[in-house]
Amino acid sequence: MLIEINQIKVSDRIRKDFSGIEELAKDIDQNGLINPILVTPDYQLIAGERRLRAHQYLDRKEIPVRVMEIQDYEHQLRLEISENEHRREFTFSERVEWAKRLEDVERIKAKERMAGGKENIPEQPAGQVRDIVADQAGFGSGRTYDKAKYIMENATPEIIQQLDAGIISTHKAFTETKERLEAAEKRAEQAEQEKLDIERRYKDAIPADQLDEAVAAAVERRDEETEVMLEQKDQEVALKLKERDQYWKDKLEVGVEAERLKADELKAGYQRTKEELETLKLQQPDNFDDQHAAVQMKKLRFEADSNTIQISIHVKQFLQKVGISSFMLGAVSNASSSEKKRLSEGLDMLQTFIDQIRPAINSRKVVDTNDID
Repeated sequence: MLIEINQIKVSDRIRKDFSGIEELAKDIDQNGLINPILVTPDYQLIAGERRLRAHQYLDRKEIPVRVMEIQDYEHQLRLEISENEHRREFTFSERVEWAKRLEDVERIKAKERMAGGKENIPEQPAGQVRDIVADQAGFGSGRTYDKAKYIMENATPEIIQQLDAGIISTHKAFTETKERLEAAEKRAEQAEQEKLDIERRYKDAIPADQLDEAVAAAVERRDEETEVMLEQKDQEVALKLKERDQYWKDKLEVGVEAERLKADELKAGYQRTKEELETLKLQQPDNFDDQHAAVQMKKLRFEADSNTIQISIHVKQFLQKVGISSFMLGAVSNASSSEKKRLSEGLDMLQTFIDQIRPAINSRKVVDTNDID
């Protein structure tokens, strides 16, 4: 059935990633909506927010819906999960949100079981709710789910973006987040200890009523000195990175020029070999077959070397063009999750190219795994 879009009510949803709406809208515009969105009898959205947003993008006034009765909150939650999982996989943060809502439901059910009387409750292991939720939400184990929650509560936005884009693993995100928090706690403890040391130093030197003010001034001076020192270190690091980047830039320029000279030599050698073959054909000496085979092999070698050096030139020009400098790395780390994912896909293609060409460099036959039955 068709209803007006403005009649649909959208509450707090698990799905937060709405990238690709424009592409979905184009597909709907060309092919129509294959699967209607799912709503309750009072038009509360159950599943299909991306399709709804695509219709809004197309400035449609109506949308096909399928009305469905829901039993309770848990039923609605599971419908939303089931509907979305088969269309676009949830990001890390969406999956954690899903798991937390499932956890609320499972804890309520556990309390209801307890309230029903212990004699009807089978012996249940500790942490069962956590493990049930972890399994249903796709985290595998309760321990991994705990790590995921820890990350969501403590990680930086950059780490969450990388997880959502599939750039880093849950374990790496957990380790980095834990190390960052532990380092922050250690710095706070050191600062507190330094403050106590300052208090002890000033305690007998100045009147008690001036102690707090003197300590505050000393702490401020210490913080300023620390900030200056850190800034100097940052400048030193930046200078070293700049020098390193310039070193590789110069090295690549020299390398490309050397490769070009070598390529010119190979072209000249290849041309001489072609002329040698033509001369042999005209002269037809007694040992023509042997000489022809030898020159032909030389010609093939020139071709192989020339093609290889062209690949080498392209690789070095690519490295010059992308400019993997500290500036570029910083730009990548601050990019949006969708652009990081796009770059990650390109790097996967580059890694495949490297994996394929390495055996050839080592004089081994390259095997295309797609041809293996």
